[in-house]
Amino acid sequence: MNPGPGPGPSTTVAQGPPPPTGNNPINKTSAPSGAGPVGPQTTAPGGAQAPIIASPAQRLDAIDEQVWLQIGSLAESMGEFDRAMNSYESALRHNYQSINALNLIAELYRSRENFPKAAENFKRILAIDNASGEVWGSLGHCYLMMDELPQAYTAYQSALHHLPNPKDAKLWYGIGILYDRYGSSEHAEEAFSAVMRMDPKYEKANEIYFRLGIIYKGQQKYAQSLECFRYILHMPPRPLTEADIWFQIGHVHEQQKEYTAAKDAYERVLAENPNHAKVLQQLGWLYHQQNAAFVNQEQAIGFLTRSIEADGSDAQSWYLMGRCYMAQQKYNKAYEAYQQAVYRDSKNPTFWCSIGLLYFQINQYRDALDAYSKAIRINPNISEVWFDLGALYEACNNQVSDAIDAYQRASDLDPENPHIKERLAYLRHGGPEPGGPPAPYPGEMNPNGYPHNTEGLNGHHAFSQVSITRHTSYMSYASKYWIVASNSHVQLLEIYHGTSGSSYRNAGIQWTPATRPPCSAGINLIVLSHKADQTI
Repeated sequence: MNPGPGPGPSTTVAQGPPPPTGNNPINKTSAPSGAGPVGPQTTAPGGAQAPIIASPAQRLDAIDEQVWLQIGSLAESMGEFDRAMNSYESALRHNYQSINALNLIAELYRSRENFPKAAENFKRILAIDNASGEVWGSLGHCYLMMDELPQAYTAYQSALHHLPNPKDAKLWYGIGILYDRYGSSEHAEEAFSAVMRMDPKYEKANEIYFRLGIIYKGQQKYAQSLECFRYILHMPPRPLTEADIWFQIGHVHEQQKEYTAAKDAYERVLAENPNHAKVLQQLGWLYHQQNAAFVNQEQAIGFLTRSIEADGSDAQSWYLMGRCYMAQQKYNKAYEAYQQAVYRDSKNPTFWCSIGLLYFQINQYRDALDAYSKAIRINPNISEVWFDLGALYEACNNQVSDAIDAYQRASDLDPENPHIKERLAYLRHGGPEPGGPPAPYPGEMNPNGYPHNTEGLNGHHAFSQVSITRHTSYMSYASKYWIVASNSHVQLLEIYHGTSGSSYRNAGIQWTPATRPPCSAGINLIVLSHKADQTI
């Protein structure tokens, strides 16, 4: 426990341990045996090191350095940044190892968002004093803003190691952003929550509440998410506006299936910006929902059409329009909308899964198989696609063996799903039989459930996985690279899933503790900790 600041200087000197003796070379201050003093003594009485006397030129350089630093500080306070920079650089000419000047130059570059130059000067400081936790933290922030996340992780790690008190709100704010950028939401939540415990009035508190609202939404902690968004509704962090917060509130209600509340929130945004493409898209999707009291496919298509007119490059609006046409059984129009979506984003597995369902409904099974195969090539770890593939195999020439393989893969990915278990058990025990339960029907996926890439919350790539797929004539088998980590090493293993189980082999890439990647969601690395017994 941190006892806090102690009392002022004591009027008495506490009795300490005796000075070190023995063979410690630091304490050997006496002259060699048998020799008298040669020239001036290098030690003060009592064995203390005598001060080094600077030459007149050194004293003059020190004075000039301080004068230039003061001139630079004055220029900076007047907003004359170029003059301030020139003054600080003049101070360096009198003392090239001036940590004060280097730090002022670095901070000036950082304030002007020239993060590479700022990082360069912070590194010059660390070359002089490698144990400055504050400078390591500042360097971590620069790397974070430069999107050099592994270097940022290393810098923050060093900052925590060297800081006498690692409970620094500004430092943990940066660490929270780092984890957020990696998509490691649990660690980001812990870091941001720590900031608010350390300093409830932290200058970026509203931004932290916004980020926590996003994180809680992703974790399905909807009540906590709404609490964060409502807290900052009338004072959102710049450059966000109140309309942006209403959009987030609406999206949380939509995830809760509270469609009327979601519609009300979205309409507040639309009242301020009638051509807000994303809000029009979300309203279109709300009117498509069968469980909404106001369900209306024509109105849904109308909102989506307006969204496309506002932003024709968004593949999602075209895809959702295809879903509305599918609900109306207008297959030609649905196909055209899906084609427009795929044209804009060909790597989205959800799009290809819906195209597979469209082909299934019009009995074009070979085309359906091709579409599902494309979805699997993009992301082989979506249980719904494998289940739909199993249903397709049952419907197409009664390929029971292939269906079992597909259902098993779906079960591996979603082991608690009772529908998959039930169908798999039925087929393995002699089904299908006359009068038995019918084959399942492929279904639609959550359009936002499976992003096609490994991006984090802010569009920055999370360090997670690379997928490779190979195909037989009917069944798809997926090979996947997973990062397997421990406290001592990190290995890249290839995991091969086949009908007889999974096999693992080393893919030949390994990291040591010094070069390991930062921790992210699903990776068991030692994480940065704000606790007193921190483990780095």
